[in-house]
Parts: sequence; C-alpha cells; structure tokens
Amino acid sequence: MLTLNTMGANPSPSFDQPLEMLLACHDKIRRFCDLLDKLPPYIEENGVDEAARNTIDDVVRYFDIAGPSHHTDEEEELFPLIEERIPTAASRLEQLSAEHGYLHSCWNAIRDDLVALRDGRIKQISKNELQEFARQYRDHAATEEAWLFPAAASTLSPEELKLAGARMATRRAEAA
Repeated sequence: MLTLNTMGANPSPSFDQPLEMLLACHDKIRRFCDLLDKLPPYIEENGVDEAARNTIDDVVRYFDIAGPSHHTDEEEELFPLIEERIPTAASRLEQLSAEHGYLHSCWNAIRDDLVALRDGRIKQISKNELQEFARQYRDHAATEEAWLFPAAASTLSPEELKLAGARMATRRAEAA
C-alpha cells in the first residue's frame, strides 16, 4: 500500500528545540522522498487509484508548504548567526542557500506533473525526475546534518536557539 504512515511515530520536537525540529523535518523529507521513489512503480501496477492520489496530495502539500518554511527557518535563523561567528562559513552557507533555490526549482518542475497525474490529465510521470529530486534532497539534508546543524549547535547559545525557535513558531502561525 502506498501511504505515509506516521502512526506510532515519535512525537516531533517542538520549537523549543529548533535544531531537533529541523532534524525531524529532514526525517519527514526522507519519508516523502521515499514515497516519490515508490510512486511510479505503484502506479504502473495499480494505476492512479485513491491511494496514489492521496499520496500525491500529501507530497504536494509537504513540498509546497513545509519545505519552503524549513528553508526559511534555516536561512533566517541559523545562517546569519553562523556567518557572524564563523566568517569562513560564508561560502558554505551560500552553497546551502543556492541548493534551497535549486531544490525549489526542481520541485516546481515536477509538481505540475504530479498534479496532472493525480487529476488524470497525464497517465505517467518520469520516474527519473522524481528519483533525481529525491536524491538531491536527501544529499542536501545529509550535508546540513553533517555540517550546518553541528555548526549551529556549537556556535549558538541556548538563548539564541530559544529565540530562533520562537521566531520559527511565529512565522508558522502567521502563515496559517
């Protein structure tokens, strides 16, 4: 069955733990990328049934809303403070920001096809495009986990992290 099962999952960290929350977002990103990998073979076998349509809706909702919010959180809350404290980090932060833009562009390229597939306007979608988007997102998350989050943890004070989490929560509330 093609569904995103979050039943029984550990509760997500709160905005009081912004780095842990961002890491939990990466776990969700990987789960949605797994769904994108599974979607073409599932549709090949079962067609665009209700499970496929629901999965597409979940994936679209996630990458339309949560993905951009996640990138904004990193760029507005972590990047400036890390760059201020670690001047040699500027090029790495610029690269991560560029990857955010590139991932957003890649998402836009496949989003319309996913919606058209869900709505029956097309019969298939490029497995390679979906897999490439998923691969790039996984690689990006791994880079952030290996460098960005440890850099933030070692340079931001508990008070700064708490304020960052509060601002992240406020942005989400204002967007709702």
